[in-house]
Amino acid sequence: MGENERIVKNENDPERKAIALAWLFHLVGDIHQPLHTAQLFTVEYPKGDRGGNEICIRVTQAGQPMDLHRFWDGVITSSSNLTRLRNEATGLRNRHEFHRGQLTELANTDFESWANESFEIATKIAYRNGGHIGSPKGGNKDCTMVAAAPVVPAGYVVNASRIADRRMILAGYRLADFLTRVVGN
Repeated sequence: MGENERIVKNENDPERKAIALAWLFHLVGDIHQPLHTAQLFTVEYPKGDRGGNEICIRVTQAGQPMDLHRFWDGVITSSSNLTRLRNEATGLRNRHEFHRGQLTELANTDFESWANESFEIATKIAYRNGGHIGSPKGGNKDCTMVAAAPVVPAGYVVNASRIADRRMILAGYRLADFLTRVVGN
């Protein structure tokens, strides 16, 4: 992050600045996805679960198995339609609990704090404090091959969606504040 920030602040080459800005957009978003900051190590995952990529779950009994990381990516946004994304962002921004003054986390302005927030969410919520959340992929190419993938516990999807909405809003405000600090108004 620091190198990209330095390039944006000091570099004269517009191409290098554009690339650095694109990386900053990407990294600020990524740091707010909880499973980008944690990895589970257990007897089932002695080499780690690669941020949920090795844990297979289902959202419903009839649902297609997917890895936990994909679930969290999808709960944040599952659309590439820019109009839909803009409308969802506007809807979130208009919710009272997401007004700037309501978001106490915005006091944390450094990347490490943002990563620590995501890590805490990953360990306590996404990984359920180390409790059982899914089945190992077990060398399969993807989770669709894991018939035993269990359904996530009741309330997990609703809670994950609530958290994802908040993480998206925080990422947006923080990116805007960061860009204001780095490149000005």
